[in-house]
Amino acid sequence: MPDVLVYVPMLRLYGRALQSILRLEWPGRLDIVFDKGNDALPGCDKQERFKVVTAKYNHGRDLVLAGGYDAMLCVEDDMIVPPDTLLKLWGTEADIAYGLYCWRNQSFHKWSAYVELSDKSGTSLSDQPELARRLWGQVVEVQGIGNGCTLIRRHVLEQLPFRKHGVACCDWGLALDAQEHGFRQVCDLGVVCGHMTMEIDQTTFPIQYGVMGPPRIIWPDPDEERIGRMYRVEYI
Repeated sequence: MPDVLVYVPMLRLYGRALQSILRLEWPGRLDIVFDKGNDALPGCDKQERFKVVTAKYNHGRDLVLAGGYDAMLCVEDDMIVPPDTLLKLWGTEADIAYGLYCWRNQSFHKWSAYVELSDKSGTSLSDQPELARRLWGQVVEVQGIGNGCTLIRRHVLEQLPFRKHGVACCDWGLALDAQEHGFRQVCDLGVVCGHMTMEIDQTTFPIQYGVMGPPRIIWPDPDEERIGRMYRVEYI
């Protein structure tokens, strides 16, 4: 079986996210790196934070290439991933394979599966609710984006370093570079991940608790379309 490095750029520590990463199933060599430190300073602007995040991902890339691994599974520290994540993503045979989750900082929490992506804009599959429901659980061709739960094979990493793209972070740059090089990108809509947050979100919860708002998890869910959204919120 291939050797895989799970790379987790650490900023916070969420117990359920950590447990899910440690429960990943894989019959071959599986090493996990929790990369804590070298974080952006409080109060720095978004561009500076993107530069720091990109540098972290390139550190993970260096570890994969130097360590002889066949792939890197990126899992961000606020992501709850299913135990069979790696088995399913590797089984797609795609150059880059994404798990499915929701953006946590957008009013409508769009899905991370983007069927169109250009320099400045993109279209999420959840923008097309009927199609999204029909494809639920399947592997679909995408153009990106997100490194929250993403398997990248070695030959891609050998050719594509992570880079910040314009006003976006390195996941956007990776997706566009993959398009340019003809790499196949897919999202497995059966690898459903929860996105943990404590940030204030007036759409999902209009009442503030203290400074950060109530802890919660955003889950992709096509059954919620009947009330005008494609996600559900789990309060913890």
